[in-house]
Amino acid sequence: MVLKKMPEFNIRPDTTAYNLVIRSLCEKGDMDMAKQLMGEMGLIDLYPDMITYVSMIKGFCDVGRLEEAYALFPVMSVHGCYPNVVAYSALLDGVCRFGIVEKAFELLAEMEKEGEGCRPNVITYTSVIQSFCEQGRAKDALSVLELMEVRGCAPNRVTASAWINGVCMNGQLQDVYKFIERIVGGGSVSMGDCYSSLVVCLIKIKKVEEAEKTFRMALSSGMKPDSLACSMMIREICSRNESA
Repeated sequence: MVLKKMPEFNIRPDTTAYNLVIRSLCEKGDMDMAKQLMGEMGLIDLYPDMITYVSMIKGFCDVGRLEEAYALFPVMSVHGCYPNVVAYSALLDGVCRFGIVEKAFELLAEMEKEGEGCRPNVITYTSVIQSFCEQGRAKDALSVLELMEVRGCAPNRVTASAWINGVCMNGQLQDVYKFIERIVGGGSVSMGDCYSSLVVCLIKIKKVEEAEKTFRMALSSGMKPDSLACSMMIREICSRNESA
């Protein structure tokens, strides 16, 4: 390793140098070497910092070594580092990616319990919802949304779009309209935003007739679909007319 050779040239590597190499190893999936290098820091009176820990947590999650990622949390405080929303989000991302639903809910509860600096925000919840939707776990995604609302974190347009997209991709269109009524009722997302996301998603999954029906219904109700929904719908209509 380059860092081991540096003392021979009377150059003392610092934490930043170690972090750069460790992050590179983590990105390549070489977690054994990254773990070894982090352990070597103490030999020259250096200690891992939050950047080191987040890189290691993300790296372990990327290769599916979730238990090792989780095991880093209790030892962080030894070096004056305490889990924050970034560290928890990195672990949560890995847990969701591998479909460990129970652990995801446990982590969200743990983050809430830790309080300031760890409490999940709209980005955290939206990321979990999107991950579950991509795996076809719409019911689990809806449970996260319910948890989000109970804890006073209002969903935004990105949250709604993630859920609508996931449900549509899995062919569960019957649930979409009920969801839109529910989330709009909360006041944090407009009906126009929801219908715009729905139109875009329907076009993407080749349900153009349903998309046009939804689009026209939105217009007749006084809603204004956004520019993306409008341009995609107009392109589909023009394309159909040209081929007729």
